[in-house]
Amino acid sequence: MGEFELIAKLTERVGAPRTPGAIGIGHDCAALPDRDGYLLLKCDIAVEGRHFVRGLIPGADIGWRIATATCSDIAASGGRPAAALVSLGVPRGCPERDLEEVYDGLAEAARAYGFDVLGGNVSGAGELFIDVFMTGRGRRFLPRSGAKPGDLVVLSGPLGDSAAGLEVLRSGGSLDHPLALRHRRPRARLDLVDALQASVHACIDISDGLSSELNHMAKASGACLTVERRRLPVSDALRAHCTQTGKDPVDYALSGGEDYELLFTVPRGGGLQPFGGLGTRVIGEVVAGSGVLLDGKPLASTGWDHLRSQP
Repeated sequence: MGEFELIAKLTERVGAPRTPGAIGIGHDCAALPDRDGYLLLKCDIAVEGRHFVRGLIPGADIGWRIATATCSDIAASGGRPAAALVSLGVPRGCPERDLEEVYDGLAEAARAYGFDVLGGNVSGAGELFIDVFMTGRGRRFLPRSGAKPGDLVVLSGPLGDSAAGLEVLRSGGSLDHPLALRHRRPRARLDLVDALQASVHACIDISDGLSSELNHMAKASGACLTVERRRLPVSDALRAHCTQTGKDPVDYALSGGEDYELLFTVPRGGGLQPFGGLGTRVIGEVVAGSGVLLDGKPLASTGWDHLRSQP
């Protein structure tokens, strides 16, 4: 059973939210309405051997990355992070310094993104894991399900760098290689939140790869997202890497993850105006139908599945 089949089965067990106006499973965050808009709720986990390898990157990067992943979902839902609780699973014999370095990265992210770490929990575990539960606030909740025929499909920035950066690190490349830095220190796009609030119909963050996120949005919205290969943004560093390795940068963009850019739709006309100067790129449009088309051909989900994909 894959990740999303399991989520669907478990969702049946808990049922729909009982709180009026609550937004539950199926979006980047859960949400509860309040007088100023929405209280956003999100948890994310990083497991040793699954999401990171100790020693491959500094411990502070591990803390930064899990905080960034959680903040990215808050941003994709139209909000800004407020507070976090951190649960830590500690394997026997884990050096204290490793844990301190992880928390150094968490503290650095908290300062950069503007949230407080207010507490958490600690337990023994078979492997090191860090689970972050975060709250945020947004005036308007941005769902995955709001894409409408006629909308433009937009990306906030280039994709594929993180996956390529992981390859660079695994092959013994420098921690300071441009792609390695993109893997070690991705940035949650909180700088886009005001523009997102102004005009976006649907939004999702790119954590599992573009092909998967496009399909999630199309399914949730009951529409077809059609995109063009030539429009997909990739960095000069990724193009150079692919020239050396003989690989296709678009494959990294479609199937790599953990770039934490945002995929969203806006209405034609003035929908793009709030994003002027923010480096966004139109990659296609929303049409009637279902699924995802890349250059007119069906595009399957080839991104990360937490239960099926091999780290």
